[in-house]
Amino acid sequence: MFTFKQSNSIKIELSPSQRSQLSSEETLSNAFKCKLVIAFDIYNDDTIIAFALLRNCDGGYFLWDFAVDIEYQNKGYGTAILKELISMLKLQCRANWITTTYKYGNIPAKHLYEKLGFIETDVVNENGIHEVNMILNLKKT
Repeated sequence: MFTFKQSNSIKIELSPSQRSQLSSEETLSNAFKCKLVIAFDIYNDDTIIAFALLRNCDGGYFLWDFAVDIEYQNKGYGTAILKELISMLKLQCRANWITTTYKYGNIPAKHLYEKLGFIETDVVNENGIHEVNMILNLKKT
């Protein structure tokens, strides 16, 4: 079981290429000011191992950013954390769905989300944005 503590910054370590997969510092700064946005530092015991940023949308949540500290990647933490986060959103927040995106070509993210039941809805390829949109229907889980 993980501990989710509200946050207002990314405190985990990521490689530069991994950091580039997340929102820019400016976008994050603005997001943290929004009442509909919630961010979590995610701990395993007393060690911070992940970060999640979500936006409350009517009836569900948009998983805006999610990352696991570089030291804890490829050890099953990402899957376990997202399973717990999904359960929390469904049971405590009564969310009906969760959407997310990943940058086109980010195969680890695609694999992770598909493994948890997210399905691709469309691809956005405009104005320098090349992302894949996905959804998880919580009414079916």
